[in-house]
This record gives sequence, structure tokens and C-alpha cells, in this order.
Amino acid sequence: MNVARWLTTRNVGFAVFVVAAGIAAKNLLFGRYADFDIYLTVARELQAGGVDLCRARTESGPWVYPHCAALPFVLMLQVFGEFGARVAWCCLLGALAAWLVRSLHTAVSAAQELRVRHWLVFALLFQRCVAQNLTHGQLSLAVGAFTAAGVAALVRGRDGKAGVWLALAAALKVTPVLFVPALVVMGRWRAALVMAATLAFTVFVLPWPLLGTAEHLRHLHDTWHALTSSVVDPTQSAIVQSYAGPGVGGALDYLLQPRPLDAEGRTVNLFAVGDTTLTVVKAIWSLALAALLGLWFLRAKHLPLGPRVLHQACTVVLAMGWFAPLLRVYHLAAALPPFLLFCTGPRDRRDGLWWLAAGVVLFAMTLRQKNLLGEAAWRALDGGAFLHLGMVLVAVWLLRSVTQGPACPPPASTS
Repeated sequence: MNVARWLTTRNVGFAVFVVAAGIAAKNLLFGRYADFDIYLTVARELQAGGVDLCRARTESGPWVYPHCAALPFVLMLQVFGEFGARVAWCCLLGALAAWLVRSLHTAVSAAQELRVRHWLVFALLFQRCVAQNLTHGQLSLAVGAFTAAGVAALVRGRDGKAGVWLALAAALKVTPVLFVPALVVMGRWRAALVMAATLAFTVFVLPWPLLGTAEHLRHLHDTWHALTSSVVDPTQSAIVQSYAGPGVGGALDYLLQPRPLDAEGRTVNLFAVGDTTLTVVKAIWSLALAALLGLWFLRAKHLPLGPRVLHQACTVVLAMGWFAPLLRVYHLAAALPPFLLFCTGPRDRRDGLWWLAAGVVLFAMTLRQKNLLGEAAWRALDGGAFLHLGMVLVAVWLLRSVTQGPACPPPASTS
């Protein structure tokens, strides 16, 4: 089957839209989900003025985005009202899911020929990254769609468009800012300049006439304080308190210290080390992961232009997740390009590394671990560590694929 034609037909795009919008509507139209409700709450607070959007909220958690990210929700509330805003957001989530699938195909097919079985493996292993965004009404799906569109544009040599899409992703969530220095190192100066200029306009200029100078500057100060505190003093930051996950901090903090996972005080720690030991272990492991990504980035330089850009972009999106103060499964929507690229394997039946990585991801993302292990073992071993290990194994396999060549050749050019 010609998967390129299959994925770009209107029927498939419409089917993805309908299914995704339906999943979102099931949870968001008549129920209440904290992730989406906080967006509507923040939109009302932005309209009212004088409120710290980034403060801790016991009922729904903190707002962790720049205040410009609330403007679409302000617009939806003003135009459609609350129920209409919920309908509009469900439709937007469906459109973003369809766009994400198409952008992923465009980006990854530059390096590997994509077949239907690759998409089936991808759906089995990584569908939860998208599904949780739909059920939660998460803004991270927009971040993932903009990031994938930016990577696809880079692969096709459309640097201006790539800079715009990546800037919009960074305006919604700060971590895609890593693309600015990465694009410079990649030699994509035009994309880096467009991204920096678009990001500066979206964050610093666009909300200004709508909010007024004093209110705009206050929101910028609150956002800066919330973001820096999550790095400088994470124990006092509302963003990262009590959040285990597959990032470096989210995995090691809870494996190596008896930090409670939830209100009941459950823990997942295998050891109980001191703060200094924890800091040293996290630093060493972070350096090891940075070296892995750096080696992968450098090894990709010998590849043709399209695959080179794709692999180098994959290192950036994994760094965005691993080193973020907070990483949840739905945030991984921005890391789907390397995951789809991984699903083009294995190289052969004896490719043990691929099967190991796929098995760990399957266990961490898809299977019901509590039912398989029992609750005691599940509580003792997980908390994001299994998925973190799976992501590292995926990165190692992709690094090896750069060295050894693709598992299957990219499609022949028709130009």
C-alpha cells in the first residue's frame, strides 16, 4: 500500500479529526477535567486583570505557560461562551491531531520509507502520548503539532515556515526554545532568526495592546519567576512539586529518595540517598544523556540533507523532554518524530536492542502494569522510570541506526 498517498488523502485526515474530536468531546463537553478547566479559568483571570496566573492552585494545579497562550481561550470564551468554547476546543484538538499525523509522515519519510505496519507499531507503543492530550484537553497537543510541523518544514528546506511553527510551539511551552541554538549549530540561520523574531513578537508584543503595559509587564514577571524557580529551587516550585515522570528529575528524584507520589504518601524509591548524592547522580546521568544526544547530533552530519536535519531535530525534542523540570506522558507529543522513526525498525529479527526498547516502552506506556506486577511491585518500581529507560534505549537504537544506515531505504525522489 502506498502509505504516502494513504496518509495524505482527505478521507484519512477527516477520519483522524473525527475520532480525535470525539475522544476529546467525551471528556470535555459534559464533564470537568482540571487540565482544560484551568485554561478557561486563566482566560477569565487574564480578562479580569490583577491575578498571578502562575500561582499554585490546589483545585487544578498551576498554569505553566506564557500568558500569551491564554489569548486563544479568551477569544473562544468571548465569541462562543463556555460551552461553545468547549466545542471549539474539541474541534481544534481533532484538527491538531490530524495535522500532527501528516507532519510526522512528511518529516520521517525523508529518512525512512514508511509503511502501514510502522504506523501500527507506532499506534501500539506511543498512542498514549496523543490520547492523554485528547482526554485531558491538553495544550501540549498544540505544542506537539507545531513542533512536528516545524521539523517537517526544516526537512523540506522551508526555513521561514519552520521558524514560525517552532516559535509558536515555544510561545506555548518554553522548552522548544532549545531549537534556536540548535538551528544555529545546524547552519539554519534563517530558521533561527525567524523563530527568535516570531517568538519575541508573540510573547513580548502581541499581548501588550490587549492587556496594557502594566498588566503585560506583571504577567511577564510572574512567568519568569515561575520558570526560574522550577530550576533554581524546585522544592518550592508549584510546577514541579510531587510530579514523578519520565524526565531525568521526575525519574531519579523518586527512585533515589522517598518522595510521596500522591496525597496518600505512596513512594517508588529503590534507595534513600541524601540530597548531595542525588544531585551528583542527576548531574552525572544528565551529562551522559547530553553526551549521547551530542554524539547522535554529530554522527548525523554525514547523512544526506533530509535525514540529517531529521535526526538532529530528534535530538533536540528528546532533550526538551529529558531536561525539562516537569515531564508527563502527554508532553511527549512534542517528541513523536524520533518515536515514529524508531518504529521503522527493527533492522532484522535479531535486533535485540530494538526489541528490548520496544518491550520497555510497551510495558511503560500501554500495558496495565498494576495488573501485571501487583500494586506493591508497581508502586516500588515505576513512577516514570520505566518510560525514561525506554526513551533512552530508543535514543541509543537511533544513534546506532545513524552509524549503520537505515533499516529500509527512503522513498525515491520523484522530482
